Amino acid sequence: MKRNILKETAKMNGVSVNEVRREISAAIDEGMKSDDPMAIAFWEQFGGKKPTVEQFLTALAKSTKDELASLK
Repeated sequence: MKRNILKETAKMNGVSVNEVRREISAAIDEGMKSDDPMAIAFWEQFGGKKPTVEQFLTALAKSTKDELASLK
């Protein structure tokens, strides 16, 4: 069963899914402004274009999974 993290987050916070999307989109905008080398490397995978919320969450999950695996 595929989890819908946007719906779960909205429900947990008592807001709409659209509000969750707006907040994540705003966080993406801010993150893409970073001059941190690790952040720049992360954003480069999107070819200089703003990712969708789903693309961002997928990439973030993969990045986190890869980082955790490297700690083992």
